[in-house]
Amino acid sequence: MLRSRLAASAAAAFLSLALLPAQAIPPGEYLKLRRDSGFDPKVTYQVVSGNPAAYSGKVVELRGTVSGTLTKSDGVSFLLATGAKDAILLEVSGADTAIITRENRQPIRVLAKVSPDVIGNVPKLEIIGITNDAEITLREKQAAAATTPQPRPADQTRMPVDRSGTGLASRGLTLRPVGAAVGGLSEMARKYLTPEAQAIYPVYKQFIFRQNKRLTEQELDSTTVSLLHFSQRFRVDPRLVVALVVAESSFDPRSTSHKGAMGLGQLMPSEVQTLKLANPYDPVWNLRGAIDQLKGKLDIFREPGTPDGQFTWRQIQLALAAYNAGVGAVKRHGGIPPYKETQNYVAKVTKMYRELLGATN
Repeated sequence: MLRSRLAASAAAAFLSLALLPAQAIPPGEYLKLRRDSGFDPKVTYQVVSGNPAAYSGKVVELRGTVSGTLTKSDGVSFLLATGAKDAILLEVSGADTAIITRENRQPIRVLAKVSPDVIGNVPKLEIIGITNDAEITLREKQAAAATTPQPRPADQTRMPVDRSGTGLASRGLTLRPVGAAVGGLSEMARKYLTPEAQAIYPVYKQFIFRQNKRLTEQELDSTTVSLLHFSQRFRVDPRLVVALVVAESSFDPRSTSHKGAMGLGQLMPSEVQTLKLANPYDPVWNLRGAIDQLKGKLDIFREPGTPDGQFTWRQIQLALAAYNAGVGAVKRHGGIPPYKETQNYVAKVTKMYRELLGATN
């Protein structure tokens, strides 16, 4: 199976054999190794492929999903689909095989040093580090959020919805009241929300309460604040998050599915472990993980030329399908998988999201 995939992609992709596989390492060690290795993000695999000899000794970072494996006596060969036109053949052994052969095939990060040995214009790579991509992505986002100054209130403009069907604007917090705002701000809202989020906090709180009137005041407050706070941090339209949570749990923080999915966003145990969430049933931890997962899938299915912070309807539908059935299933089927559950889920979330958009524009 691996041979056929390699043959199909060889005409449009470079193939490189990575030598001397390293052991899979924890995210913290991976980030330290990346800093200490002199990694330059401008030196990409595509750049190196143009002139491998000129980049001998340089370190490149590969990011992708395993699309095919071949088990051998001394390890595993696998094809890394990077999302570009490059299909990269790598080898791992020992402890590394677990991260490659796991069934969920989560995206991975690989640090590799360019070898002085060159075959034509195909670079040889020496792997020096490999780890799971999700935690690295989360830490990168947290670092970026910590170093990026918050915009002034005058700069927090609302991007309009593009009704042409080519794109949907969704930058930061964009919801407008769907009814009269009631109540004041909680201490948590004053502490953690921006002025823009504070202005719509009462409306969200009222809406969430209508979805689940069994929530305690503390649960209602932490859910509302967390939804607005993390939507802004990860730059996802909170209306989309509301629609997703309604479909997943009807805002029941104690919800558990028959498959073991937990909390407001119905996170699977593997996702909870990857994101290192202390308590998946706590609204703060759960919404942080769910919104981060949603943003990651929106990024995966971003259409070429779409500016950051803008999402097309197709992109949203594929991201929702991936949230329900997994990224691999969406890619294998070239769109929304033919699963009744997934198709109904995407239809339900997008229907509510459209209603929220229509009620606020």
